[in-house]
Amino acid sequence: MHNFQGECLIGTQNSFLAQLRKAVAVVMVLSMCHLTVIPIAWGQGKEEGSTEATESQGGLGVASVLLTIPYGIVKVVYAGLGAIIGGFAYVLTGFDEKPAKKIWDTSLRGTYVITPEHLKGDKPVRFLGVPPEEEAASQQPSGEPAPMAPEPPK
Repeated sequence: MHNFQGECLIGTQNSFLAQLRKAVAVVMVLSMCHLTVIPIAWGQGKEEGSTEATESQGGLGVASVLLTIPYGIVKVVYAGLGAIIGGFAYVLTGFDEKPAKKIWDTSLRGTYVITPEHLKGDKPVRFLGVPPEEEAASQQPSGEPAPMAPEPPK
């Protein structure tokens, strides 16, 4: 009869999980550092059409992909939990859709992919979703008329 030693496998598994946690923590810290450093670099300004600006666009594409990976994982997990909790809210409130819809809008809507426009600050990153009614209202211009452009000289 062969004597199986399970302790050896358990120790290896715990070591692997510890290394995995450490790697995930490092990726998250680097991602957050990257989000705080990029806006400072843009503040220095670059000329449009220059070689540096073209290289910057490529860098933004790479940065958006690298940032989307950890951000997207967290967003998908959050959305999945929101979907489940919203379903429980729907059932526990006697099939009342209003409270469940608030949970679903907040968790399922929002930004899933970081794009170069997000990194430039042209488009907001919305981790928490906004209901379509509120989003449409925020995109409409206010009641004030737009300023008129001056007429060109004749």
